[in-house]
Amino acid sequence: MALVSLSKLKANRYVFGLLLAVMATCLYALKGIIVKIMYQNGIDSISVMALRIFFILPIYAFIGIRIYTKLTSEQTHSIKSNWYLCCLIGVIGYYLSSFFDLKSLNYISAQLSGLVSFTYPIFICFINWLLFKETFKKDMWLTLSLSYSGIILLLSYELNLGETSSVLFGSVYAIGSALAFACYMIFSKQLMSHMPSTMFTSIAMGAASICVFIHFLAEGEWKNIKLTPQVLLLSLTLALACTVAPSFILGKAIDYIGTNQVAVMGAFGPVATAVMAVIILSEPFSNYHFWGMVLVVLSASWPFLVNLIKTKLNYIKD
Repeated sequence: MALVSLSKLKANRYVFGLLLAVMATCLYALKGIIVKIMYQNGIDSISVMALRIFFILPIYAFIGIRIYTKLTSEQTHSIKSNWYLCCLIGVIGYYLSSFFDLKSLNYISAQLSGLVSFTYPIFICFINWLLFKETFKKDMWLTLSLSYSGIILLLSYELNLGETSSVLFGSVYAIGSALAFACYMIFSKQLMSHMPSTMFTSIAMGAASICVFIHFLAEGEWKNIKLTPQVLLLSLTLALACTVAPSFILGKAIDYIGTNQVAVMGAFGPVATAVMAVIILSEPFSNYHFWGMVLVVLSASWPFLVNLIKTKLNYIKD
C-alpha cells in the first residue's frame, strides 16, 4: 500500500508540475495580447513598459530588501563586487528585450512576434559557440532550418497582407528582442552562481526600471497618456498576471518536473499565443500560421524529443 501511495504521489506531482508549466507559459503568452489591446487604447510602447514597471517594481524591491538582510557576508561581498554587472545584464534583459518586443507588436501580429521571440535558444547556442567555443552540434542545423522555415512561412503571409517595410521593421525588432534575451540568459547564469537568483532579479529589475522611466520621461509621453480604468486594469494584469505570477509559477514547476521538462512545455507558448490572438484579437489563422507554428514548436522541442525517444528505447532494451 505504501509503495502504491508513493507512486501515486509521484505521478500527481509530475502532472501538477506539467500543469504549472503550461499555466506559466499561457500567462507569458497573454502578454502580447494585452499589449495589443493597450495599443488600441492609445498607449505607446514605452508607456506600456512604464506602467508595468510601476506595478511590479515595488514587489521586486520588497523581495530584494528582504533577501539582502538574510545574506551571508560572502554573498554580500559578491553583490558589492558585481552589482554593476547585474545592472548591465538587467538593462539588456528587462529593458532592451522588452522594448524591442513591444515595438515589434506595433508592426506585426502577436503570432509572428511570438514565433520570432521563441527562437532565443538558437541565439544562445550561437553566442556560446562564438564567445565560449562550445561545440555547435550537428542537430542544431536541423533546429535552425525548422525554426526559420516556420518564421519565413508566416513572414511571407504577412508581407502579402501589409506594408513590406512595416513587417520587416517588426521582424527585426522581434529578432532583437530574442537576441537580447539570449544574452541575458547566458550572462545571468554566471552571476546567479554567486548570489540568490531572486536577489539578482531584484537588482536587474531595478536597473532596467531606471532606464524605462528615463526613456519614458525623455519622450514626454507622460503628458499625453490617458489613464482610464481600462488602461490601469490592463497594466495591472500585465504586471501581475504576465510578469510576477508566471515567474514564481515557473520556479515551482521546475521544482516538480525539472528544467528540461519545463523547457519542452515552453514550446506550447506560440500555440497559446495563436489561440488567444485568434479568439481575443480576431487575428487570422491560415495554413501559413498553422505550419509556421508547427515548424517553430518542433524546432524548439526536437532535441528533447530525440533524447526522450533514446531514453525510452534504452529502457526497453534493458
